[in-house]
Amino acid sequence: MSVPDVSILIVHTFEQRLIRQTLRGIRRAAPQLHVEILIIDNNPAVGISDMLKREFPEVRYFAKQNEGFGSAMNVGMKAAKGKYVLVFNPDIIISAGALEKLYTYMEQHSDVGIVGPKLLNADGTLQYSCNRYHEVLVPILRRTPLGRLSFGKRKVDHFLMKDSSHEEIIEVDWLMGSSLFTRAEALKKVGYFDERFFMYFEDTDLCWRFWEAGYKVVYNPEAVMVHYHRRASADGSLFKQLRSPLTWHHIRSAYKFFRKHSGQKNPRELAQLSSS
Repeated sequence: MSVPDVSILIVHTFEQRLIRQTLRGIRRAAPQLHVEILIIDNNPAVGISDMLKREFPEVRYFAKQNEGFGSAMNVGMKAAKGKYVLVFNPDIIISAGALEKLYTYMEQHSDVGIVGPKLLNADGTLQYSCNRYHEVLVPILRRTPLGRLSFGKRKVDHFLMKDSSHEEIIEVDWLMGSSLFTRAEALKKVGYFDERFFMYFEDTDLCWRFWEAGYKVVYNPEAVMVHYHRRASADGSLFKQLRSPLTWHHIRSAYKFFRKHSGQKNPRELAQLSSS
């Protein structure tokens, strides 16, 4: 059997309806590539395996204990057979031709390790999916009224790269882990997700390590997908956020990220300096 062009990895926890919708969306997009789909199930008790066998028998299924998003994705990464691996959320609809554009771009740019598409919100507006590395204050500013003050808004806008064109292919610090089109060979060299991040910042850390290893991370708006994204850790009032387990996962992951990379310089900027 030939090697798949792309292995699409999707983690399931509580999103059975979205899993079905996304898999149907992949079928509708009908990518002109040899694609395999792997579902890693962090919540087998829900019983999506029966639905998958009945409606999507082509999907490869893996059940595991919930030890976090990165841990589940790593199961898929190790089992993937494709030349490229797409880390993919179950709340994204692939536009026709999007996978082919990402594949072609990677085939033409061997120095790129990760490329991400342009993500749109459900209403068609731009979703800021490429970012600069966090300053320590940024997670706080994004979750408190301080982010609405002029100095806070400037810092958040800078983090979200609102001063850059999102209609051009650009090298970026990191891409949101909702849709990461990665080179499988590079993944094996760089290493998979750091499982110390139960949830959040594992994508930031992975992109950091790709830059350190000499691979570029690129945002490519020629490929477009729709992301029904909801920042659950930032929902509601500050009091409600502080009661949410997702908020505390985010805080713990932020601490681990800043501690892990404390004192280190931006690897993208270092890579670009060395090549100039």
